[in-house]
Amino acid sequence: MRLNAEQQGWLARGLAALNEGDEKRFEDALWLGFGDRWKPLRTALVRNGYLLNGDGKVLALADRGEQLLIKLAREDAKNKSGSIAGLSDSTLNK
Repeated sequence: MRLNAEQQGWLARGLAALNEGDEKRFEDALWLGFGDRWKPLRTALVRNGYLLNGDGKVLALADRGEQLLIKLAREDAKNKSGSIAGLSDSTLNK
């Protein structure tokens, strides 16, 4: 799955919220950025090891998810665009 700059921004905001323990804000960010495709994206993030779904109720960032969040932040800083840019992680499409 290739993400455009706007989608990358929403994903970064969602991951940052989840990193702070706010699963509701994470889901809101995915919904705002991906519309009806937010649930399949969340499922793909879990399936591909970016998120941990411990007991089926609470999501948390896995190490791989933390690395993705750092990558998004670095790309944003490098581009100095004010939005998250540069993510093209084909593993989300598995």
